[in-house]
Amino acid sequence: MNVTGVMCSVPHKAPDLLLTTLDENYAYAVNCSFPNSFRLLNRRQFEILSAIDGIDDIETLAEKLGIPPAVLGEFLSMLQKTELIAFDEHSFSKPVKPASPEKLNFWIHTTNACNLGCSYCYIQTLNTGKGMSDAVRRQLLHKLIEAAKQKGIRQIRLRLAGGEPLGQFSVWKQFIPEAKKSLAEAGCNLEAGFITNLTLLTDDMIAFAKEYDVGFGVSLDGIEATHDATRSFRSGCGSFSIVDANLRKLIDAEISVSVNTVVTNLNLTGLPDLTRYLVGLDIPFRFSIVKGDNIHAELLDEYLAASYAIMEEAVGKGWLFSKRFRFCDLKPNELGFQTCASGFSGGAIYVDGTFKYCHVQFGDDGAPSTSIFNEELSLVDMIASGEHHEDDRSEDCQKCRYRYVCTSGCPVYRVNGKDPQCSLYHRFIPKYFELQAKQSLYLLHLDSQRIT
Repeated sequence: MNVTGVMCSVPHKAPDLLLTTLDENYAYAVNCSFPNSFRLLNRRQFEILSAIDGIDDIETLAEKLGIPPAVLGEFLSMLQKTELIAFDEHSFSKPVKPASPEKLNFWIHTTNACNLGCSYCYIQTLNTGKGMSDAVRRQLLHKLIEAAKQKGIRQIRLRLAGGEPLGQFSVWKQFIPEAKKSLAEAGCNLEAGFITNLTLLTDDMIAFAKEYDVGFGVSLDGIEATHDATRSFRSGCGSFSIVDANLRKLIDAEISVSVNTVVTNLNLTGLPDLTRYLVGLDIPFRFSIVKGDNIHAELLDEYLAASYAIMEEAVGKGWLFSKRFRFCDLKPNELGFQTCASGFSGGAIYVDGTFKYCHVQFGDDGAPSTSIFNEELSLVDMIASGEHHEDDRSEDCQKCRYRYVCTSGCPVYRVNGKDPQCSLYHRFIPKYFELQAKQSLYLLHLDSQRIT
């Protein structure tokens, strides 16, 4: 942009811009409708962005701010790249659902059997049968290869769940290498991971995971007594000590592992201790609010705030908050056109090959379904012709600044078209960006120390 063009251009702030001071010297800005637009600002940059009113052109702004027009234009052109501002108020973009998926994501219910006796388990068919048969796995592989060859799918992710999937490890140890090889020959990459309680880990599993790049998503309700109270063996013995030891084995082996905690009234008071523990392990973790049950809102707010305070302290010591923590289905930086893959690029496959919109529908005979043994439909066609709850959103959600961060929550559990935790998200989304800003500020100071 030349100087003449700069002088006559009128900048506009993004309609969904979040512009907040961090302290007397720094602030942050993020366009909540444009991915990865987060930016740490110094005081002067904050003043420039704050001064934009959609009326004054750059020459007028430059005069008011005491900045050469060319210098101001160069800075604003940089902000324009991530749509923090635009020179045409009608040119701001937003996440758009593609016409068709390029990658697929499936929840695979490998077995109904589980070695724990968690009282709150949502799996309606738990311990009603054995694991997925070889015939179903053969058909699954056939349909995956079909999707790659006929639909041009170039990446597939399988989340192997249950029940307890590691109880079926021996058969998936055979399936995964074969599936990776067959799909690679069709030009498609396969990722696989176990969603596990991590009580059955063996050296063989660790070696296999390392060789074939298999990850682990671990369910953890808290530490010590908190976890043991909700996730115990049928004998009544708690499982935390075993899970803790196995987590450390995976970390030592440099295997991808993350933790998911479903926050309920039973474990929310233990969140601060759990946060401190997970920060210490330095692995990715996610706090998800229980769906379908009432939760004590005031206590949840109190203990989440305490957990964020612990994370904030860790950020000041170099902990990478934005790489390690996720809250529910929120997508603060990558954003999204919908909450999960269901209805567009994924679904759930039951132990008998039944295909559902979501895994929480397993055992629900009233939920529509098809089967992977249906040779008339590809997996992509099954998704497209199935249920579609993802776009059922309230008018409030459609107008909200955070609509692409929150995406209205889980489609199956929305109440009147919105996530039941809407008000909580409005308090904690800015807090997320605040900690991300403090992380950026820490790294900035670290870089400056290295230079000097």
